[in-house]
Amino acid sequence: MSTPRVRRPPRTAAAVAEAHALRDLITRFTRTQDLRASADWGGLERRLHAILDTPRRYEALETPAPPRDSSALRVVHWNVEHGNWYDQIERALVEHPALANADIVMCNEIDLGMARAGNRDVTGDLAEALGLHAVYAPLFLESTLGRDDDAVTAAGRDNEESLFGLAVLSRWPIGQVRLVPLPSPEEIQFDLERMYGRFVGLVCEILRPGAPFLAISVHLEVHRTREHRAAQMRALLRAIAHETQPVVMAGDFNTHTFDRGLWHSTFTGALPLLTWFDGPLRERLLHPDRGAHSEPLFHALSEAGFAWVPFVDFAPTLRVRFDRLDEVNQMPAPLRALVQRGLGWLERRAQLRLDWICARGFKPSRPDGSGLTVHGLDGAGLASDHAPLVAELALP
Repeated sequence: MSTPRVRRPPRTAAAVAEAHALRDLITRFTRTQDLRASADWGGLERRLHAILDTPRRYEALETPAPPRDSSALRVVHWNVEHGNWYDQIERALVEHPALANADIVMCNEIDLGMARAGNRDVTGDLAEALGLHAVYAPLFLESTLGRDDDAVTAAGRDNEESLFGLAVLSRWPIGQVRLVPLPSPEEIQFDLERMYGRFVGLVCEILRPGAPFLAISVHLEVHRTREHRAAQMRALLRAIAHETQPVVMAGDFNTHTFDRGLWHSTFTGALPLLTWFDGPLRERLLHPDRGAHSEPLFHALSEAGFAWVPFVDFAPTLRVRFDRLDEVNQMPAPLRALVQRGLGWLERRAQLRLDWICARGFKPSRPDGSGLTVHGLDGAGLASDHAPLVAELALP
């Protein structure tokens, strides 16, 4: 057996038993309001948040190799789709020329003890493979195997700790860590998706010698309006308004430019995809930071001193699979059949820029910008449904 490279928090039978007990208790209720109105809610809430409010730390036992460029910070962000295809993710982060030797790796949709990802501690396994320090923050306790294709990769197993969250991995030790709660659509997360929790921003102090900074991983919600995502971003920005250290923030901001969750969302969402010319549609979906349908979260970022244009290339990071969309599955049968016949054409058009790297107090390492979206790792059966991003940042 090889010598461990990382000191991990223990995974215990007691933790798994508690996750299963909580899962059994919350699944007795079908609606958030009934869960919160139950006589047992006070004690149940404390038990849930004892799990969800406790970040897990991973300490590299050997000093990681020095950065390949001491004047620049190499940052990778990736929504890893839970780690369902873990071996491909690890291989890419270790071997892919655009992703290997990153100084900071920030992950969204990363599991701990979910059957769909082999019940791995995905953060711990990546920290071990890369020889990095890390922090994992749970967002939700899952009461099911998941959604979409998750039952396939679960392969008949049950969940263990049943957690879904965020991670930051770092070449340098991680100092203070805090979770910033964000406004969250509990009625969707629990009532529809059957998971209990909330969105948070994971704020980590990175103890880079002589030049410490903050690394923030965040995943914004997808089911509601542009203004809801902006409200989440504003809550996070308020929480770090007093920070004087440089900040790099990355995440799946779900900037699809549509207002979902309204009575007319299916129709107002379908209309551009069905009727707009390719050029205007591509401009809207790949540049959600500008135009009539822009996401107001970018205005909030700009007002708070963050830049993103130098750190991204505005290439698509997700190709929509319409068979996964609630709006399509809830259509009347005749309309759904009509839409499904044209899904291939629609999916070729619906390529979105959802993932971002932005920064305050940093500049790009090159005057023409340093952001890259790495394609070839994203898609059905590949490492993730999202493409990873990389950017190189320099202190001014």
